[in-house]
Amino acid sequence: MSGFWTLVHFEYKKILGKRRVQITLLLVVLVVSFSVGATLLGSYYLDGRPYETNYEAMVKDRDYARALSGRLLDKELIMATVQAYGQIPQADTYQATEEYQTLARPYSSIYGIVRSVFNTPSKRFNMEDFQALTPAQAENFYTTREERLAQMILATQMGETAKAKVLDLAEQVKAPLTFAYTEGYTRFFVLSNILGLTAGFVLAICLAPLFAGEYTSGTAQLILSSKRGKNKLITAKLFTGFSLTAMIAMVLTTLSLALSLFLFGGDGAGAPLQLYMIFSPYPLTMGHTALLLAVSTFFALMMTAAITMLLSARLKSPFGVIILISLLLIAPMPGSVSEHNLLLYRLYHLFPTQMTALWSVMDPIQYELPGLVFKPYVFLPLFAAALSVLLTLLAYRSFKHHQIG
Repeated sequence: MSGFWTLVHFEYKKILGKRRVQITLLLVVLVVSFSVGATLLGSYYLDGRPYETNYEAMVKDRDYARALSGRLLDKELIMATVQAYGQIPQADTYQATEEYQTLARPYSSIYGIVRSVFNTPSKRFNMEDFQALTPAQAENFYTTREERLAQMILATQMGETAKAKVLDLAEQVKAPLTFAYTEGYTRFFVLSNILGLTAGFVLAICLAPLFAGEYTSGTAQLILSSKRGKNKLITAKLFTGFSLTAMIAMVLTTLSLALSLFLFGGDGAGAPLQLYMIFSPYPLTMGHTALLLAVSTFFALMMTAAITMLLSARLKSPFGVIILISLLLIAPMPGSVSEHNLLLYRLYHLFPTQMTALWSVMDPIQYELPGLVFKPYVFLPLFAAALSVLLTLLAYRSFKHHQIG
């Protein structure tokens, strides 16, 4: 067994001893760190002039939200928000008015949540509509939310069993919601897709030469001509690839979450997800959501590693592996697939970078197999884990049976 760990140690030295890998790892740490705090740089402009720095704006809005934390998002709080926004006079830029800054801005978090419920594809619910919101509408806020959510679910192409399960989950969301400041967690949610993309590139650079490098250096002939040692060496390479991936995934995810909570505030772990995704049917807290997103990201990166190692075992050039993995990571990001084509929609969300996005992990669209219905945050990690096992076996076989020319 000591021989196996010696091989693993040797593989780690080969990967981490390369200057380009060291630079890449340093750069990705810097990119993730910069991405977390990037929105705090610069200033917020009103009427062409700097009004306050973005950091000052964040601190001010955080203090306002914390002052409301713990209050029920009910008729009383909604109407207090309506009354505050009702003080804003007509203006081209209402944010520049003193009334907004002093009276309405403290309620801006509540305004955003309430407005999204009454905003429909057919009619934009603007500030003037919000100022005219009636007590009856405020009283029926949750009824309106539930009706719209039910309409969205029933309009999907899911099977009846899946629709019933989602509606049952939606009924478990406690109302009224208890408001809390959650910006630290929502910042992590927003950055998860960038984290998955950058980590995927790092894995491509680190793991592309794992097998393909043996072809280009000519050492593959020596490895594959060994009768007893090649199985152990191939296993050591695969173990190195997955263990390195696990460490990169955990370090970058932890760094992103820790910095988000440090810079923006660690409040709101127990707050309901609906404060950020008002139409989410899942009875989850922000903390639970962050954990599920981190798990999905972890397995998405493990799947990326498995694909990279299979390509490395089959191709003769690490450069070709990096190009293909880059295409796999980038190609799905600009596009989208309509929910009306449910098969393509579900397949689209199985791409590695899609699996690191909150909207995929918390999608109301369920994954259906004969007699089974899976929530996305359950199915995506399971799919990635199963595919990783299959691809690992294929990578093992591809390198082991590579024809020595």
